[in-house]
Amino acid sequence: MRFDLSIINGKTVFDIVRAHRAECIRIVREAYLAHADGQSVNPDSYFLRFPDKPDCRIIALPAYLGKNFDVAGLKWIASYPANIQRGFPRASAVLVLNSYETGYPFAILESSIISAARTAASAALAAHWLNGQSRRARSLGIVGNGFIARYVYDFLVDTGWEIEDVRLYDRSPLESEKFRETACRLERHRAVTVVADAAQLVRACDLILFATVASTPHV
Repeated sequence: MRFDLSIINGKTVFDIVRAHRAECIRIVREAYLAHADGQSVNPDSYFLRFPDKPDCRIIALPAYLGKNFDVAGLKWIASYPANIQRGFPRASAVLVLNSYETGYPFAILESSIISAARTAASAALAAHWLNGQSRRARSLGIVGNGFIARYVYDFLVDTGWEIEDVRLYDRSPLESEKFRETACRLERHRAVTVVADAAQLVRACDLILFATVASTPHV
C-alpha cells in the first residue's frame, strides 16, 4: 500500500473552486445531509489565544464525515483582524486530510479559500431554499464588504442568481466603495448602491447577507 501525501497550494485550490461553484454547493449539501443522518463526528473546536493579542486566535477543528466521503481531517485556521490594515486577509488556514481506513494523512491543502468557499456555498444553498428554491432577488443587501462577502456574491452570481439591485454597507465606507468597484459585476444589476445605514439596507432588501466579524451586532 502506498502512502502518498499531496500538498495543494492556494492557487490550485482557488482555480478549482472558481471553476466548480455549483459542485461546491452540491458537496456542501451532501455533507449537511450526512451530518443530519448521524454520519459525522464533530468534536469541540480548540482555541489558541494570546494574552497580548486578545483579538487574535488560532483554532483547531477536527472532524470526520462518513457516508460517501469517509474522510477525517483537521482545519487549523488563524484569525488576525489587524492583517486587514496591513493589506492582506484576516484569516489564514491549512487543512490536513486523513484516510479513514489507515489514519494516514494523504493531503495538506491551503484552506482559507476552502473555508471561504464552504461558507459561501452554505449561504447560497440556504438562500436558494429560503427563497422558495428561486434564484431571483429584487434587492441583495450585503452588510460587511470584505473577503467572505466577495465569495458569497461570486457564488450567487456564478450559479445563476438574477439580482436586480445590490446595496452595500460597511462601517468603513471605503470598503463598500472598493467592493462596488472591484467585486460587483455592475453589468449584472440595475444598480449597485453604497448606503450609510445598516437598518436602511435591511428595510430595503429581500435577500440580506451578513458577513462581518463584529463583536457587537450591527442590527
